[in-house]
Amino acid sequence: MGVYSKTQYALRQSIAHSLDDCATGTCLANSTNTVGVVTSLTDANDYYNDWWMHIFAGVNVGEKRKVSDFVSATNITVSPAFTANLTTNSQFELHKMFSIDQYNDAINRAIETGKDEYLIDKVDETTTLVADQYEYNMTNLGFRYINAIYLEDQTDDGYWYSNGYIDNNCWDILRNGTAPYLVFNDAAYPIGSSLAGLKLRIIGQSVQTILSNDAATCALPPEFIIQQARAILYDQKKGYEQQADRAQAKAIIERRRMVMSPHDFSKSLYEV
Repeated sequence: MGVYSKTQYALRQSIAHSLDDCATGTCLANSTNTVGVVTSLTDANDYYNDWWMHIFAGVNVGEKRKVSDFVSATNITVSPAFTANLTTNSQFELHKMFSIDQYNDAINRAIETGKDEYLIDKVDETTTLVADQYEYNMTNLGFRYINAIYLEDQTDDGYWYSNGYIDNNCWDILRNGTAPYLVFNDAAYPIGSSLAGLKLRIIGQSVQTILSNDAATCALPPEFIIQQARAILYDQKKGYEQQADRAQAKAIIERRRMVMSPHDFSKSLYEV
């Protein structure tokens, strides 16, 4: 299990709060597709005009609109209209300094920067042995490294015991073009009819993928993501060079702390 798990919207809001560029809330009853009834925001009238309103949970999730009018402790008006009426489960966030797309892009660029240093434990139990088949395509399983394989005790019983461990000398990773294959040594590990239908428990590590929606989760240390994203965002603003440098320095420190290397006896699925 991963130590960290933070959603895209939680990361985005943490970053935005650190930049003093975030307000959040939940719409109240009697909201429409253009007017969100909001009493929790008590800033001055028009304060949030021209900010982005993004729905991160509930009805209209994933949609964003520009605020055209704000009445303190009363409502927010947007244009154009949301797809459906806002409801009491429509949770929103507001930003002005950077757009939602800029925040999400910065998060994903931070992930790309640090994903290879912090490997994520992974287990897969979907591969089924076929009699006399010694090569199994691993492309879609998401592994970067494999370090151990176990054989199911009985067909579809979902139990893997220590005596089902398959010695690492009995299998290897070979690449057919760009596709990695798990290949068994037919002499050391013959796959006959007695093994056909049994599943493999493959243990290894993967890398964090980019986040594609608000609910997607990141298993990398959040402080690294926050600081690296801050550096990326500040770098896009003229006059914020010092802030960008300070955030990058903090990100470098966090990156050094977060190393999670391949486990012993791991075999790589891709060139490293």
